[in-house]
Amino acid sequence: MKAVILAGGEGIRLKPLTYKRPKPLIPIAGEPCIDYMIKSLVSADFKRIIVTTGYMSDTMIRSVGDGKKFGASIVYAFEETPAGTAGAVKNVSEFLDDTFVVASGDVLADVDIKALFDYHQEKKAVATMALTTVQNPSEFGIVGLDDDNRIIQFKEKPKEEEIFSNLINAGIYILEPEVLDFIPENQMFDFSKNVFPLLLQNEKPIYGAPISGLWMDIGRPYDVLSATFEVVERNGKEMSIQDIKTEGKIIIGEGVSLEKDVTIKGPCYIGSGIEVGRNSVLEKACIYDNVRIDRGVLVKNSIIMSESSLGWRSEVVNSIVSNKCTLEDDVKLADSVIGAGVTIKKHSVMADANISPSET
Repeated sequence: MKAVILAGGEGIRLKPLTYKRPKPLIPIAGEPCIDYMIKSLVSADFKRIIVTTGYMSDTMIRSVGDGKKFGASIVYAFEETPAGTAGAVKNVSEFLDDTFVVASGDVLADVDIKALFDYHQEKKAVATMALTTVQNPSEFGIVGLDDDNRIIQFKEKPKEEEIFSNLINAGIYILEPEVLDFIPENQMFDFSKNVFPLLLQNEKPIYGAPISGLWMDIGRPYDVLSATFEVVERNGKEMSIQDIKTEGKIIIGEGVSLEKDVTIKGPCYIGSGIEVGRNSVLEKACIYDNVRIDRGVLVKNSIIMSESSLGWRSEVVNSIVSNKCTLEDDVKLADSVIGAGVTIKKHSVMADANISPSET
């Protein structure tokens, strides 16, 4: 069975994290975001996958590859100009001759797609939309259902006074090929704004089904923090490490060097090849591969991406530090997002900063 993963977006709201990587490759607890979706599709037997890509497509292809590591076959469709979510699928319509899945590659989704597919077949639907609930639906497409879970109302990004439901479009669809007939050629077209309203107007059977599993939007940098710690809470475990104070759920990789009197308070993700100096505290932290942390460092509610280094007595709180960054001694960083390859000089104090990566 076939699936299309939409992975062409630039991730503007995630900048500076997406200056040097596409949004679907943002790491979540050690894995690129798109990998969770691919694994969900493969476990549901959707093993022939087309990835639509545009922004930094070469980086995407190198990371995901041909699909063998997932037990799938993956090919790529490149968009020279953005075509919208539905337009991107129309561009590969010649490959879609049976019921297929469309999924977003830039949301964290570890979900039961097989259950969604079975529900679609049971209802004899033309389209079935995965649904989830959120506290604030104003940034999503909301749906209204009848007693049979048939979608009867849809509104994209409603104003506060327009909100009639907290059930939102999760960006995963089971579709019949006839849906492609509602998408024009060579035109910007979107499933939420265009296709689903057209299907409703034509009284086509569209159903909604709540998904089981983990689904989280990673539209903004601090969403990445929340998603990372949610995965660690689900997949980590409590552990005891000699001479180290530990509590809560932890995931830890290979080749990690922890000096005496380090404190680790979960949820914490600690990758491979990491060095952490004495008296440092990692509290609700995500530390990626080959990071060097000097003595007396505090990392709290923060992500430090690969090959970065934190100097003596530096503090990183409520922040994301991209890969290959250097924080020199006694740097204090709070509520900030730092792009790749940035150096922050010793004794600097920074709050609410958003620093783009170095051009060199």
